[in-house]
Amino acid sequence: MTTHSIMTPEQARNTVLEHVKPVGIERVGLLEARGRLLARDICPKRDNPSHDNSAMDGFAVRYQDVHHAKFESPVPLEIVEDIPAGKIPNQALKMGQASRIMTGGIIPEGADTIIPIEDVTTTKNIVTVNTAEGIGVHIRKKAEDISTGKPILLAGQLLSAGEIAVLATIQQSFVTVHRRPRVAIITTGDELVEIEENAENGKVVNGNTAALASFSQSCGADPSMLPIARDKPADIKRTIEEASDADFILSSGGVSVGDFDYVKQVLEEMGAETLFWRVAMKPGKPLLFCTLNSIPYFGLPGNPVSSMMSFLQFVRPALFKAAGHPSTTWTIPETIACLENNAVNEGDRQNYLRCKLYYAQNGDLHANVFKQQGSHMVSSMIEANGIAIIEPGESLSRGDKIRVQVIGNISNT
Repeated sequence: MTTHSIMTPEQARNTVLEHVKPVGIERVGLLEARGRLLARDICPKRDNPSHDNSAMDGFAVRYQDVHHAKFESPVPLEIVEDIPAGKIPNQALKMGQASRIMTGGIIPEGADTIIPIEDVTTTKNIVTVNTAEGIGVHIRKKAEDISTGKPILLAGQLLSAGEIAVLATIQQSFVTVHRRPRVAIITTGDELVEIEENAENGKVVNGNTAALASFSQSCGADPSMLPIARDKPADIKRTIEEASDADFILSSGGVSVGDFDYVKQVLEEMGAETLFWRVAMKPGKPLLFCTLNSIPYFGLPGNPVSSMMSFLQFVRPALFKAAGHPSTTWTIPETIACLENNAVNEGDRQNYLRCKLYYAQNGDLHANVFKQQGSHMVSSMIEANGIAIIEPGESLSRGDKIRVQVIGNISNT
């Protein structure tokens, strides 16, 4: 297959992944670690709890002293010590003794049970136990949460607030994580204006840069948005050169066969190796993938939906691989749904149709394909939580099964 032959989406995706490598690892502080992938196992250096401790405010006692306690025949004990959280007990309990203890307080030697404060009465140095639930109650055992000697978090774990809490608890203030891929984003076109600029006289607002940056962030990447590159080879070249410190470069527009589509030409003049230029899918046929000085470069279509669809199918897997995610997560999750309306593909390319996925009352997954599928219909991406895939020449009717990609949360009818 030559570099300019049209590829199937699967061939194109495989080609992309063959030319992408993980971008490496780095050491970061806890507040920077949320949302990152752990690169190395974490083995705690301390137990949690570090000692047996009390689960509530009350009194530490010897169960053999109070096992027969009842409201009609309570058991008095001598209070020998107060044990707040964080203090090492000074006295071991002997027969007939108790220690007042706070939640988190370390269990003194000799004690084996906690009597809650509600189950006692106190007078000066005497506590009277009215009832005892059983031996060992209300005691948190040493290392019952976290123990040394075995990993508490494994490499590949996505770090969220819960994992950060664990890391802080075991005094792990820095962790080694996979680095976020740096993604430079370029949009080309003389017709474009930035979001803050006047969009009169037929100008088009540049929504692609923000959309691609948001998509990149959702993949764990660190995007940088460059100014619009005008439809002049020199301007396009200068903007691409400004992106040369990134791990990936994305551009939208300028990769088709129009008189002002210069991106492919400029890249070839800069020494890029073109790996494919067109993909047999709709929307998104004009898609350039090349490497420029070993940097993967995606030349995405200019139409908003085409650009976003191409990102989901090809850039997303690349960023997930580069960020260290397991291979099972690189591509969009797929399943089978029951089609709600007719869908026909009379062309020779796979059709990727925006749709609304929902669960019917019987639990079956249904797909309602949108009537408006124009590649300029950016608002359709608001409601879409699925992408229905129809093969070339395929004609499907209501009730038929259809292959779908899940790109959002699915609710009931």
